[in-house]
Amino acid sequence: MKHYQLGAQASARSRPRRTVLLCCTLALAFFLLAARLDLAERLTQSLWRQEHWQLDELALSLLVLALALAGFAVRRGRQVALLLAQNRALTQRLLHAQEEERCALARELHDEVGQDCTAIRAAASYILRARDGDQANVQACAASIARSSEALHAMVRTMLRRLRPPVLDSLGLAPALQALCDSWTQQHGIACHFAPQAIPDSLDNSTATAIYRLVQEGLTNVARHAGADRATVELRADAHGVLHLAIEDNGRGLCQDKTPADGFGMLGMRERVAGLRGHIRWISALGNGLRIEVALAARCAA
Repeated sequence: MKHYQLGAQASARSRPRRTVLLCCTLALAFFLLAARLDLAERLTQSLWRQEHWQLDELALSLLVLALALAGFAVRRGRQVALLLAQNRALTQRLLHAQEEERCALARELHDEVGQDCTAIRAAASYILRARDGDQANVQACAASIARSSEALHAMVRTMLRRLRPPVLDSLGLAPALQALCDSWTQQHGIACHFAPQAIPDSLDNSTATAIYRLVQEGLTNVARHAGADRATVELRADAHGVLHLAIEDNGRGLCQDKTPADGFGMLGMRERVAGLRGHIRWISALGNGLRIEVALAARCAA
């Protein structure tokens, strides 16, 4: 397997060399053919007969066009390389975030579930060994089992909400966003107003989930970095079937030396919007808050 991987890497490295060699061979073959046929002279004579059409200037014009296309190709290649580097960085960050979330869930399962399960097992063992006249201790053990079961149920519900908000499936996008804003306000003590307008009821699952995660990430960034005391979430659909999402706060805004691609959250938001063929932009006024605007097609469920 290792030799196969080394062979594949060597083959991948040799492909650009073979391509350059092929191009050089084709150019040399064309040069020899043109020299044999006096191609440039014949072309010049042919174009000179059409002087009134100024076709003799066509060669230089084509040269300028080729140079412009080559410059455009170089610029696009640099942009593609930058996007690939950003995608690789995003992939690594996503994997790191996934591992962190798994570690957090594992710690909670070990600490909370393990503790409650141990308490339930101990109480149940005592009940099994209890004698007939030990009714008070049996009732106490049963009460302990009930409390531990309630704690387990509450923790499982919390984990399920972290993994997938149930209100998004049961009530729809607008109530889910309202519940998210309300719980975020209670958790962070920052006023958050949600303003929906003409949201379609039959949005498909991927669009609704993407909007929910965008709002979730945007509010998380407000709580962590903005230093704001007020936030607003607006969601509306226009007459052309385009959803417009805006998340705005009155915090400190983006620093002048920071771009939307610097933060993991911002990069994730951009990639999530790009996956739905939408557009996102950050409008920042230093010291006067940040506004995130998203536009994407409102795809409805079949």
